[in-house]
Amino acid sequence: MTGVLDGQVAVITGAGRGLGRAYALAYAREGARVVVNDLDAASAASVVTEIGTLGGEAVASHDTVADPSAAGRIVAAGVDRFGRIDVMITNAGADRRGPALDLAPDDWEFTLGTHLFGSIHCSVEAGRVMRRQGGGGVIVNVCSAAFYVGTATLAPYGVAKGGIYGLMRSLAGELAPFGISVNAVAPPLTATAPALAFVDSLADMGLTAGQVEAMRSSMPQPEDVALITVFLATPEGRRLSGRLLTMSKDELSAIGPPDGGRPVRAAGERWTLEELGAAVASLGVGPRTT
Repeated sequence: MTGVLDGQVAVITGAGRGLGRAYALAYAREGARVVVNDLDAASAASVVTEIGTLGGEAVASHDTVADPSAAGRIVAAGVDRFGRIDVMITNAGADRRGPALDLAPDDWEFTLGTHLFGSIHCSVEAGRVMRRQGGGGVIVNVCSAAFYVGTATLAPYGVAKGGIYGLMRSLAGELAPFGISVNAVAPPLTATAPALAFVDSLADMGLTAGQVEAMRSSMPQPEDVALITVFLATPEGRRLSGRLLTMSKDELSAIGPPDGGRPVRAAGERWTLEELGAAVASLGVGPRTT
């Protein structure tokens, strides 16, 4: 396969299903070789098979992101199989939900361990390899609007995602001298199994059946929001660092200081990669790595 990411090697955590799977397939379609990381071995193997069917190359990894040694093995899977890594997408996460006052310490630790510390371990391990390789690299941390919106029963998740935003901002400055860009993406509420289950649960919090169905029908599909992660690994996207972007099927926004503002909409029903690049430029976001 050939495309705008031809020759690049991407490590994508939590890539066995949902958004992670969509990221992995989007990268493969653009020519990248992919490390498909997921604790569920069958799911990871399935995505590797899908990529092979597309004509791409991929290898499965089943290590946990929550342990620093295991995170090192995830990165090493890409180096051992493909000789290097160019992109790390920290998508993996698992959480426990409920009223904050009723959660046990272990519930908080479990959620922070997978989402936040998993992102820390994988970003740091990937950054070390990219620095040693030379030639730069790309780190994309998957964040969420939950950290600044605040949602009932999702306190640990929101705290973890707030930490990921802080991680991204700090690493962007530290790694810029090595040509490594670090950005975050905050997918909107997307039609994945956990998100659909969460929306259904809102009926227990007072939403009507009609309101729940309206939310479900308006949710974008995972493939609708995967393109922004591809853009960040293109030559144009690599120049951007330290920013949190969110996009849906037809809308792009920068979140947080100093760039948060009015969104840009796609000209057509869905984004193209070229259109997305022009939209990012129109947002006036910065700073850049070069």
